[in-house]
Amino acid sequence: MTLPAFLEVDEALVSGGSVVRAAECHGVLCGILCASGASDMQGWVRYLFEQRDENSTITEAALQVLHDVHQSTLSEINHENLEFSLLLPSDDELLAERLLALSDWCSGYSLGLSMGGLQEKMLGTEEAREFLQDLQHIAAACSAAGEDSEDQTEESLSEIQEYIRMGVLLLNEELQPLATSPTLH
Repeated sequence: MTLPAFLEVDEALVSGGSVVRAAECHGVLCGILCASGASDMQGWVRYLFEQRDENSTITEAALQVLHDVHQSTLSEINHENLEFSLLLPSDDELLAERLLALSDWCSGYSLGLSMGGLQEKMLGTEEAREFLQDLQHIAAACSAAGEDSEDQTEESLSEIQEYIRMGVLLLNEELQPLATSPTLH
């Protein structure tokens, strides 16, 4: 199962009246999965729509999109071939929008870790602690990136996204180790 498109997820959230956008939505889910190893989909959806407009309704189609996000993320984040991807706008979108979405994803991930029950004492490696500090800096720095030339920022954004992707996988492996299959002799 593949992750639904960014715009499809964003439209599902907006149609249901959520103030949470697609990048933050995915970041929260990833944080919960890394911290707890599982996600109560109903609790996650409840968070996404807790501040929604009272006049809006969450359609079955929107819930199906969120179900697909949940299932594909759960599968990807635990896949041994490192197939995990961040739910972010495509490279065709304006750079400013992509930077804001990355900032939202990082903030959502940090929130999701907290919602999933992560405590600093659970982090076993210095790399994991550094990664979480880096995420806070990345979220804050994305708005200041406009000072660089666009080509330099594009390249940096790609490198930062890959760093985050691998950091999430590292943290997930530290907190939720994959079951290793027994070696046959």
